Amino acid sequence: MKKIEAVIRPERFPAISAALQEAEKNGMTVSEVRGHGSEVGAVQVWRGRQYKVDLHQKLKLEIVVQDADVDQVVNMIIDEAQTGANGDGRIFVSHVEAAFRIRTGEVGDRAITNGRVVKLSPKEETEYNEIVEFPEKSVGSENLAYSKLQKDSQRVNNYVQP
Repeated sequence: MKKIEAVIRPERFPAISAALQEAEKNGMTVSEVRGHGSEVGAVQVWRGRQYKVDLHQKLKLEIVVQDADVDQVVNMIIDEAQTGANGDGRIFVSHVEAAFRIRTGEVGDRAITNGRVVKLSPKEETEYNEIVEFPEKSVGSENLAYSKLQKDSQRVNNYVQP
């Protein structure tokens, strides 16, 4: 697995996000950051006074992908972020030792792929801790099992305030 960190112009984010979603690369973390590279500090006027601005607003995208998808994702970011002017940004690729999905405990590549969210119908009646197996979610010889919610939990989750 690899972690792709891209520092980009904020106005280019919608195009990059749309391209990544179209390619089904949905998981990302976005942070607002400030910094400078080869850009020259700009002089701006605010309330009649001049100020030199050395740190420029940028967005930092962090995306963890499988090794085979690195080139595709990097090329999509470059294609959508490139304006040809100073300040287009940088992309860094680093190795990820391990990844864990907190909700399910999945490890490795399975933790970063899009999982299926299982929703229970409020009309389903089940016994406590009944296990339901989904064969389409099998990994090797193991079937992943999902525990249904207890009846008490269903009543709490389905409660609507008057």
